[in-house]
Amino acid sequence: MAETFQLRLVTPTGIVFEGPVAEVTAKGPLGEFGILAEHINFITSLVPGIVDVTLPDGAHLRWVVAGGLAEVHDGTLTLLADTAEAPEKLDAAEAAREEKLSDAKVSAMSSYDPDYEAAHHDLELARARVEAAGHKDAQH
Repeated sequence: MAETFQLRLVTPTGIVFEGPVAEVTAKGPLGEFGILAEHINFITSLVPGIVDVTLPDGAHLRWVVAGGLAEVHDGTLTLLADTAEAPEKLDAAEAAREEKLSDAKVSAMSSYDPDYEAAHHDLELARARVEAAGHKDAQH
């Protein structure tokens, strides 16, 4: 039984990561999902959240993605992400400020508002950035 599989994380600006991994968790429209070696072929969309990658040596890599697509095909997971931000590059105070502003905006809107979906997307992305910045601060 294989213990690793290939991951390719790609954004419109290029390949962010490519190599063998032990496990990947990400967030889809129905919630968090995980991929291990020998996973069946699978495709889903990605929503704003954290992609957590476990390397073969047990180390973790994380990125905040704004959305995209995940596909497992013949033992390779390809994540086509709109954006992929490393937690090390996030400013925790700025992330918290963005979350507060986005939350206030969504709270003041009706779910029938044509801009509600985009505002909710921005709120989920801000929340993922806050969570990722918290992970970064907890590791140091």
